[in-house]
Amino acid sequence: MATASHRAAPARRRSRGCRRLLKWLRRRPLLIGVTVIALITVTASAYQNAEGRASITPPQAAPTASDCVDGGCSADGMPPPAGSTKDPALEPSTDCEGGDCPQPGSEAGPEAETGTSPATADPAPAPAAPLTGAGRRTWPLVKSGSQGDTVAAVQLLLTAHGYRTDTDTAFGPATTAQVRSFQRDRSLDDDGIVGPDTWHALVITARPGGHGPAVTAVQRLLAVHGHPVGNDGIFNTPTVEAVGAFQEEHHLAKDSVVGPDTWAALLSQA
Repeated sequence: MATASHRAAPARRRSRGCRRLLKWLRRRPLLIGVTVIALITVTASAYQNAEGRASITPPQAAPTASDCVDGGCSADGMPPPAGSTKDPALEPSTDCEGGDCPQPGSEAGPEAETGTSPATADPAPAPAAPLTGAGRRTWPLVKSGSQGDTVAAVQLLLTAHGYRTDTDTAFGPATTAQVRSFQRDRSLDDDGIVGPDTWHALVITARPGGHGPAVTAVQRLLAVHGHPVGNDGIFNTPTVEAVGAFQEEHHLAKDSVVGPDTWAALLSQA
């Protein structure tokens, strides 16, 4: 029993002490209020100081050569953030050999593919030759009943195109039939009359070294104009010289090539 009473004595003393403290505090409410406010203020201040210390980061040291490997530093001299890497697919290719890399702001287009720039591109094609009968070209009108070397030229040119016609210098029914066949095959008005459109389709450019019925027609017309060279159908040296002389006389380009202008001059004055 003595032991139990000894153990209970401190507890009773603490209980009496607590009651006396409570009585003392109830008699001093102002002191309690001030104390509570002071504790709250101290606690809030300590919390704010802890937050401030957590938000402050230590200053970073200037990057060194070891921090910037292979150009890894950014424009401000700082190394890239940790974990950031360059995507090769987004970087410009450096595999440009022989100076073939496109310049900034340029686009690869057809010029780039073919190696031709707009400044060196092929010039625009020359305008087409004037229409038949335009300018100084004057074509004779040859039809049924006509005769002479102009008719012979029609017959020889028809033969050169595959419409075999006798060279009798007379524009008869046989020649008319061949002219109409030629016109129909070339979507011309098949009236059997050789006018400007038919002449334009009928004449064949004759050049030095050529031969055939068209050359024979040229030689016959040259003889009419005072340049006889024979009618062998071969564009030989005498024929070349005769054509050049005729072109010079009629103020044509002296190239010894019988094209539309020379044909028109030979035929219109035959």
